[in-house]
Amino acid sequence: MAKHTAQTAASKTGKKNKRVPLAVKITGGVVALLLVALCGFTYLYPNIFPGVTVGTIPVGGMTQGAAAEQVAAKSKPLYQDAKLSMTIYDTTYDIPVRDVLESVDGEQSVQNAYAVGRTGNPLARMWDVAKALVGMNEAQIAAQVDEDGLTEALEDIVSKALTEPVEPTWDIGTDTMTIHAGKPGVKFDTDAVRSLLEEKIRLMDFEPYEVSTELTDTPAIDIDKIAEEVIGDPVSATVSKEDGKTIIPEKVGVQFDVEEARSIIGDGSAESYTIPVTTTAVKVTAEDLKNKLFKDTLAQTSTSLDESNTPRTNNVRLASAAINGTILNPGDEFSYNNVVGERTEARGYKPAGAYSGGKVIEEFGGGVCQPSSTLYMAVLRADLEVTERHNHSFTVAYTPLGEDATVDYGNLDFRFKNNTDYPIKILAEQTGGKMIMTIVGTKTSDKTVDTRTEVLETYTPQTVEKKDSSMMAGQTRVDITPITGYSTRTYKVITENGKTSEVLANTSTYVKRDKVVYVGTKQPAPTTPQTPATGGSSTTGESSGGESASDGESGTAGESGTAGETSTQTAGEQTQAAS
Repeated sequence: MAKHTAQTAASKTGKKNKRVPLAVKITGGVVALLLVALCGFTYLYPNIFPGVTVGTIPVGGMTQGAAAEQVAAKSKPLYQDAKLSMTIYDTTYDIPVRDVLESVDGEQSVQNAYAVGRTGNPLARMWDVAKALVGMNEAQIAAQVDEDGLTEALEDIVSKALTEPVEPTWDIGTDTMTIHAGKPGVKFDTDAVRSLLEEKIRLMDFEPYEVSTELTDTPAIDIDKIAEEVIGDPVSATVSKEDGKTIIPEKVGVQFDVEEARSIIGDGSAESYTIPVTTTAVKVTAEDLKNKLFKDTLAQTSTSLDESNTPRTNNVRLASAAINGTILNPGDEFSYNNVVGERTEARGYKPAGAYSGGKVIEEFGGGVCQPSSTLYMAVLRADLEVTERHNHSFTVAYTPLGEDATVDYGNLDFRFKNNTDYPIKILAEQTGGKMIMTIVGTKTSDKTVDTRTEVLETYTPQTVEKKDSSMMAGQTRVDITPITGYSTRTYKVITENGKTSEVLANTSTYVKRDKVVYVGTKQPAPTTPQTPATGGSSTTGESSGGESASDGESGTAGESGTAGETSTQTAGEQTQAAS
């Protein structure tokens, strides 16, 4: 009986342990009901599930149409000031999203939102809906790429980031030079970058990212090459000869011990090195030049010419135009022949009088010595350094003795250097019967320059008579007009700081030209007496013939002589003015 009782008790106890508490049953029932409700809600709800957003735009509970309007209204602020940032090697590049995004794809964005909770198995769907209800489900906003804008932005980045290896650079201070190690070349897959950018734009994903790159070797520091470029005397700032405005910065003088620098650099593994240097300041800095460029007239000279002689005036004007605006930086040399060029018909030059071999001839470019001579006069007064100058064989009428400069392309040139500390500019103009040369630059003192020429010797021309059997006795014809010759010395008279000194500018020798006169030697034909009847007729004929011959020869000789003298004199004057 006791045993039975024990078993019964045990049996009762076991039954009691298997009972499920009422609370658990209730909870389970509630969960089951919730799951059923959620499942029903998931499969039966017609709109976008509550809590779903498109990006940060709330569209939960909306119909697809209403959601599309919401996205259209509120999407622009999401990208208006946004940027795509990508790092390539050690540089970050930003692309404004508004430059590469054509528009937000409202339809696709709404479809993305509507798809939340509607894909996958039932549990996955319900899980997505549950997350949306607590604000943890964001649908991807979609956009259309501006292909042209993306191409332009990417090309700009590629031009900067896709690089060849960069050579070492350096900065020069007062007593040290810092050498910066070079940089490796950077390569990357531009097509892959474009594809990734397009994907990020379509998904409105503006998170920064780093581009995978391939680097090429960094150039080694070549101290010998650096020394070759850096070591040198100071060079003042200059001006561009192309536009006459752009200032080219100065370069300080630098010296350093190459072997010491080599030791400091060692294996070249550091990013930078400091090298001791000795520097020398320049005379003219860029700032100084900017304030003083072409501010002063150093000299201006003019000579006269006859504008009615159109071929010669044409040549003078062409040469002047070629010279006008020429800029010489300090130390530069001017060459008349190089600047003006060859005087040819093809370049517009006309035949005009010129000296050649002691004679006056007509040649293309006759007259171009007047611009060279006028410029020489200005160069003397600007106290510039003349490196080549030749006087004419005969004197010229348009310059004082000793102040002319003849030129002959390929043979004789007129050259001078800018020996000032600042750039100079030559202004040349032929106008109103004048050839004007102006040299502008920068005055650094109160210096003025004048000229003085002394005649060492005068060569008086002689008259040379030559016989001409074609002219009647007693008739003469001037064939060559005379020109007086001289030997001279010309000085620059320089006044500066109240003191005056003279410097020899040149010595010149002008040859004389003798006057050549042709004297007639032809005697009249003898006459034979005749009978009155016959003689009358014969005398009339001889008289007519004699008159005719005499008048003809006399007229011809006279006209020829006068014309010859006038022609020679005119040619001589033209040549003097032109040569």
